[in-house]
Amino acid sequence: MLEYEFDRRIRVLSDIPTILEFVSDGIYVVDHRAITMYVNQAYEEISGARREELLGRHMQKLTDEGYFNQSVSLLVLKEKRKISLIQKLGKDKKDAIVTGNPIFDENGQIAYVVTSVRDITNLNHLKDELQRAEKFSEIQQHRYIFDLEGAHTPSILYKSDIMHEIITKVEQIAAFPTSVLISGPSGVGKEEVANLLHHLSDRRDKPIIKINCAAIPETLLESELFGYEEGAFTGSKKTGKMGLLELANGGTFMLDEISEMPLSLQVKLLRVIQEREVKRIGGTEPIKLDIRFISATNQDLEEKIRVGTFRADLYYRLKVVELYIPPLKERREDILPLAEHFFVTLKKKYRVEKEMATTTKTALQTYDWPGNVRELKNVIENILVSVPDYLLQPEHLPNTFIDQAVTTETSLREQVQLYEKALIDHAIKQHGSVRKAAKILQVHHSTIVKKRKTWKKRDE
Repeated sequence: MLEYEFDRRIRVLSDIPTILEFVSDGIYVVDHRAITMYVNQAYEEISGARREELLGRHMQKLTDEGYFNQSVSLLVLKEKRKISLIQKLGKDKKDAIVTGNPIFDENGQIAYVVTSVRDITNLNHLKDELQRAEKFSEIQQHRYIFDLEGAHTPSILYKSDIMHEIITKVEQIAAFPTSVLISGPSGVGKEEVANLLHHLSDRRDKPIIKINCAAIPETLLESELFGYEEGAFTGSKKTGKMGLLELANGGTFMLDEISEMPLSLQVKLLRVIQEREVKRIGGTEPIKLDIRFISATNQDLEEKIRVGTFRADLYYRLKVVELYIPPLKERREDILPLAEHFFVTLKKKYRVEKEMATTTKTALQTYDWPGNVRELKNVIENILVSVPDYLLQPEHLPNTFIDQAVTTETSLREQVQLYEKALIDHAIKQHGSVRKAAKILQVHHSTIVKKRKTWKKRDE
């Protein structure tokens, strides 16, 4: 009986390499010199490397050649203990959790390191999708969203009452071919509103053509807008060229930075709007147009009229309906929804996993954002790609945040109170109650109640 048990154990030991081939986790074995001794089939499948490439080779050499970004075996040999870490494997840089276990000989020295490898790429993907779903669910519950079904444009995301009024007005006027003037500071999202107007109209299946009047030299702007016939001027194409106004026929035409259009072209554009037709340069036959005109400006056009650089008759033709988009500092409720939207979107785009501290979100909300939504998006992208830390803190924000705090006319005490109030308000909104906010902020709930009463009396 004893002889049978001994023989059976010997057979099991000799069969271990075969048994390991059926293990779903990758198995990687090195000796005390960090030379690869064994690799199973599952490891080949996870890493994309063939065992012939690995067997008999030193782990440091394989690491240098990019088979993995770091070697748990080398760490185990150095520290003489079990170690687990997240590793990038192979050319596809798959995420894997690897655990290296030292096997000691009778002298207490490491004889082998046996490493188990589990592919967690799909698990990480599912985690990211779950976080995105949770974030979108939060946005759906607490913010207004206007989603463009089937449109290849960004959704307009907001929370403020003033933006709600603007979107409601857009919904009302979108169906009519009325000319619309969108005004507001640079970076507030005038182009997004123009996109929304187009995609809510019955012109959504027709083109929306946009032109920046400040970006095209005056000598080219006319030919770009109106097109030209064969031989209209030196250097023109022999076949002529269709203008952008023709190209937009049936759809929408957006004139961005309309204040920069030369006076000579303002007269011709006015004629196009009045007569709903265009003539190419060098042409004689008018071309009928069906276009909805949207103009955008960050300038005071009435002041431009007063100094003689913009025509009053064109202004009133363009401004049948005006939509003014206020700066971000006048609609602070929109800051965090936009910041979180950009944060989630850019994390997915750049495949990074980071989080913003609550204090960072508060700093974003109290900043004045002179560059508006465009600056907000740039700041979010900046801290995501340039900060190595997982948790993004206020000190990671650009120096302009500090400059604003230093140059403000309010005292340090008032600034601290303002920051504290924003922090508490945000915590209450995020967690739903004073008690939960107090727990997160690590203060007694009565402290928050007293502070809020004080602020309310001060504001009354």
